[in-house]
Amino acid sequence: MENQRNLPTEIVSDILSRVPVKSLCRFRCVSKPWLSLITHPDFVKLHYNRAFEKEDILHQRRRVLIDVPGSNSLFSFGIDEFLKRNDHGGDAEVEESDIDCVYCHEELDSGVMLVVPCNGLLFFTVSNLDLYLLNPATRESKKLPGPEGFGMDGCSYHLFGFGFDHSADDYKVVYGRCFDDGVDFGVYMLKTGSWRVIEERYPYKRAVTDDSKGILVNGGFHWLSRRVGDQSMMIMAFLLAEEEVREIEAPPDFTESDLIYFSLGAFRECLCVSQWILQDAGNHEFWVMKDYGVSESWTKIKLSIVMLDSGNILPAPYRTKSHDLLFAKWISDFYLYNFDDHTFRTVSITLFQEFRDAEAYLESLVPLN
Repeated sequence: MENQRNLPTEIVSDILSRVPVKSLCRFRCVSKPWLSLITHPDFVKLHYNRAFEKEDILHQRRRVLIDVPGSNSLFSFGIDEFLKRNDHGGDAEVEESDIDCVYCHEELDSGVMLVVPCNGLLFFTVSNLDLYLLNPATRESKKLPGPEGFGMDGCSYHLFGFGFDHSADDYKVVYGRCFDDGVDFGVYMLKTGSWRVIEERYPYKRAVTDDSKGILVNGGFHWLSRRVGDQSMMIMAFLLAEEEVREIEAPPDFTESDLIYFSLGAFRECLCVSQWILQDAGNHEFWVMKDYGVSESWTKIKLSIVMLDSGNILPAPYRTKSHDLLFAKWISDFYLYNFDDHTFRTVSITLFQEFRDAEAYLESLVPLN
């Protein structure tokens, strides 16, 4: 014990940076010096970044979050550990024992929705638009104050985004209100715990077929939208650092229809629009913007997945060396898809009949304050 006490702090820090979050939460009780070390911002950052340096640590901490419609809970499972146990290459089924409930709202009839991850933290809303932050690894949660100076009269829809602004060294929640004549925004800063209303209404409307969740790519949140004037389709971007709105051209021949469903997502850190044609349920396509902001770089990719009962297939932010994770919205299947030879394997979660969204996140020690 005496030798352990005399270990240099940097060696102790290096060793502990490789330890899972759940163990570190227990280790905070070892001593005051360990508590001080484990909760120090420099160590929190070191611990998080270690996952990007060591593949085995990345696999240990990477999890997939499942958003189940109508549920008051959030669920996750360790996808890398699961795939390691099921490495036969064929279809696989996630068992109930693989699933963890990482959050449960105290009101049974309060649906949890619209989950946005960032640095191990999750932002989500509850049915009556209460706003929450959660660290699913430490199980800390925090209810955020409602947007100040934001009346709801005439507001038909809401937009949300959550991310880290490196220029301000702070986490931001972006909240948009949609009206007949446009959209306006408010920004919540985690450090100050206060809202700032942006005094401008932008002439865009949310596209009917897309979600409220902003897709964070290239330092901005993105939503499929229509221009108020001519109703033409485009992508509205809210830049996180500048707190300004920009336009991005939609893919070519891109129009809304009662028979076509579109969703915006991110594919390998690029903007991605998925398309599902109701009359041809086996027809799944992606448009990927390979060079951000360059409309000529939109590239169409057709998937080989044919399932007549599948919903819109979207990418999830998870990759192995050979496969990307896709999920079928409104049913309960994941697909590990190889874009080189267009082969895939199905990962089913029969515990749930369907899920609305899926996100990958890394377990972290990032605090809520």
